Amino acid sequence: MAGKKPKLIAILGPTASGKSTLGIKLAQEFDGEIVSADSRQVYRGLDIGSGKVTPDEQRLVPHHLLDVVEPMADFSLAHFQPLAFAAIDDILARDRIPFLVGGTALYIYSVVDNYNLSDVGANPERRKELEKKSVEELQSTLANASPLLRGRLGGGLNESDAKNPRRLIRAIEKLESGESLQSKKGPQKYDNLILGTDIPREELYKKIDQRVDERIKQGMIEEVKSLICRDAIPRVSENWLIGLGLEYRYITEHLQGKCTKDEMVKRLKGAIHAFARRQMTWFKRDKKIIWIKELDEARQQVKNFLQ
Repeated sequence: MAGKKPKLIAILGPTASGKSTLGIKLAQEFDGEIVSADSRQVYRGLDIGSGKVTPDEQRLVPHHLLDVVEPMADFSLAHFQPLAFAAIDDILARDRIPFLVGGTALYIYSVVDNYNLSDVGANPERRKELEKKSVEELQSTLANASPLLRGRLGGGLNESDAKNPRRLIRAIEKLESGESLQSKKGPQKYDNLILGTDIPREELYKKIDQRVDERIKQGMIEEVKSLICRDAIPRVSENWLIGLGLEYRYITEHLQGKCTKDEMVKRLKGAIHAFARRQMTWFKRDKKIIWIKELDEARQQVKNFLQ
């Protein structure tokens, strides 16, 4: 049919809900490849803490947009989107099915809804000034950067971004360049099927806690320590790791002596619970998402979509 759009399958959901496993199983069955949509998995060396699929899992199904840049590199939504479009179009050109899989909502929707993104670059001198500020000072700067945001806690960002120094700095840069924080949707490039991994909250919390314990055993603390102590230039700063949030924030603070290991694990689990709730609040707004409880449900949805 003339004008028919190529098909894209997106799999999203809260952290620890089984997105990666579901994506691999479906991609294996439907001759697909996976495009990762995760804001931390683009960095080399951030493996255990970011939940990056293992080399063995990557051998099961080709994965794209993992290990794209070195730690400390500037990488934003405006960098991710064109790389994602290129990877998806390459998969389609080889007559395979692209699966966009991840928990970073903005990354997913920048592709699904084809956001019109600005290419405002960083001002090195201004960024150095901003990087010296605390989160509270950045929030105040952002809230005063536009008359529309004045007086709004966190400058109107969602709760997670309003506590993330990197996101706050980027938002300030955009506003000071005359850009809007709101991304406008363009014409959709693909025919999208959006599947969400549905899991009861208490079960999700249990999975989160188990996963934290497993990753500690796998060497997550040692991973963060090796990033801080690595010989490569530029060195990975502790502030940058803290700015990544969650695992990298709390482990770095533990290594700084601000809390014991047991205190760190307890705080980290609670923070991930809260993060999962915020993710679900975001995702539940989208009525296009088909929520999946079992693999067979997902398999049938994909089969119907591809017919």
